[in-house]
Amino acid sequence: MGGHASGFKNIHDHDTYDVDGTRMFQVRGTCKTDVRAVQVPEVAKSLNSDDVFVLETPKATYLWLGKGASDEEKEYGKHIIPLVAPGRDVIELQEEAEPDAFWASIGGKGDYDRSFQSSEAPLLPTRLFHCSDAAGKFKIEEISDFTQEDLDTDDVMILDTGDEVYVWMGSGATPDEKKKSLKLAEDYIRGDPTERNLDNTVIIKLHQGEEPPAFTSVFSKWDTDLWQKNQTIDSYKQDAKQKNAAI
Repeated sequence: MGGHASGFKNIHDHDTYDVDGTRMFQVRGTCKTDVRAVQVPEVAKSLNSDDVFVLETPKATYLWLGKGASDEEKEYGKHIIPLVAPGRDVIELQEEAEPDAFWASIGGKGDYDRSFQSSEAPLLPTRLFHCSDAAGKFKIEEISDFTQEDLDTDDVMILDTGDEVYVWMGSGATPDEKKKSLKLAEDYIRGDPTERNLDNTVIIKLHQGEEPPAFTSVFSKWDTDLWQKNQTIDSYKQDAKQKNAAI
């Protein structure tokens, strides 16, 4: 958040944009080759039982371990502490065993996402696919290192979380894109080299703006107002056209 003045060339340089000396990093991933740390606002709402968090304060550095955090996330959390808080002793905390000082440093206790995947969930990397016929031909492209901004509101996206496969339909997606993407999701599961098949894997169809927590939690940061902020005149017209057609 805000960049780093030294470009991490000197880890002992502190960021000039940080005014209170408190920073929090979320550590999350789907497998050992896909774990990353992202700075998040230092408030209780940023916490998630499925992940690990590193909280740096002027007086202490905490490694917060969510109940559903993986071994890879825990190990990576320990790995990044010397980078973000060099020379500091680390206080390791289990979720629901936090001292008052921890909560005080992030503005007090508050609600956060306490859901997490079962340890029996398949350890498969999360994948996102972009489906579009904008070029006159139906095409599929996998998106790597994706964020919420990669969800194209004019098309259909397929998100494979390992547990479920979501067919996300943008507000501007065409009927043909929706139909072909649903069939593609089924063919994708049929061709899965693991033990997954159409009998034990759920395909969930959802529309833009109806995303459940299990979907949004896959993204490092989710802004519920993103599309309202970026909505253009053309998209307003598209929404009105679809609503009129439904009426």
